Amino acid sequence: MKHKLLNLTTLTFLTAFAANANATRWFEIELIAFEQKPTPELREDFKLERKPIQARKTLDMIETGLNNQGQIQCLAGEQQFDPRELSQQIVATSSSWQCDDDRNYLEQMESLPLAPFAEPQEHMDSMYLLAEEQFQFESVLNKLKRKGLNPILHTGWRFPEMSSRRAPSIEIIAGQKIAKPTSYKAINNISNDGYISLLDKPIQHQAINDEFKWQVEGLMKIHVRHYLFVTTDLDINFIDNEGELQQARMSQYTRVYSGDIHYLDHPRLGIIFQIRKYKH
Repeated sequence: MKHKLLNLTTLTFLTAFAANANATRWFEIELIAFEQKPTPELREDFKLERKPIQARKTLDMIETGLNNQGQIQCLAGEQQFDPRELSQQIVATSSSWQCDDDRNYLEQMESLPLAPFAEPQEHMDSMYLLAEEQFQFESVLNKLKRKGLNPILHTGWRFPEMSSRRAPSIEIIAGQKIAKPTSYKAINNISNDGYISLLDKPIQHQAINDEFKWQVEGLMKIHVRHYLFVTTDLDINFIDNEGELQQARMSQYTRVYSGDIHYLDHPRLGIIFQIRKYKH
């Protein structure tokens, strides 16, 4: 009788432990970031010096997903990812090239893909990006385009309920490569390998700048303290009418409700997002 009671007590404890381990709630966020239309009456001064955006703990899921999307485009044969020298491209009998897994495809992009690539997943083991087929904002995306607005990022991820101290900040990058030209190099210059006669056009020059910023760079963190809270710190980089690189900042701290569609507003950037419950 005592033996049966011990087994029953142990079983009850293990059941309670398992229930507690699975008690953490999970959510998913989907967001679309888009360029705002220019406003002639905008008089805000964006030349102020600001401290760099930093966080104690970050995740670069979006950058990884965008780089994976670049590999997909490379495998599809898009010319911008051809790593061969110009002379090799001209004389090559094949139009194919290697698209290695460890290559940095973002460096070769002038504009980032709208959606980072992710495989569809259905688990609650660790945070992960949503795949495009898991998005629910297709109608929102189409509505923005009909209004003449330019979406520059459409993504989302699943995450567990975490306190502000434990929650990581998700690194955000989106849009165009922004760089002020600082020097120039000649292109279509082929070394003396016997193929110079194949080019029947003048030497062109291309602006180069080793330092650049993406149009939008920053962090977004979601934590739970009875309610959901979203902390957004984004730098919006652009070239002004005088050719100078300028930076505006969107910093917002918002309490939100799951299931509602929310909007973050800035003169140069808009973000529409929704946080939904996942399996609870």
